[in-house]
Amino acid sequence: MARPSHDYTRLEPMVRRLHADGHGVQRIARQAGISVGSAHGLIGRLGLTRPVVATSARRRPVRRPMPVGMGLVLGGVNA
Repeated sequence: MARPSHDYTRLEPMVRRLHADGHGVQRIARQAGISVGSAHGLIGRLGLTRPVVATSARRRPVRRPMPVGMGLVLGGVNA
């Protein structure tokens, strides 16, 4: 069975309003009666995607202590 095409002219005002109110994609999809993927695509097609902010701060790697006894294995005592 073929998948019916969506009536985007009917869905656009609803998606714009819900997106402007700050609702997520899952909520928009449920209200509009479409799948989450279709809601994602419609939001992208309407140009409502939020810009990605680039971070300039460089993160330091997190150093975690080794488990107890790991130093003995690495040191060659158990070799």
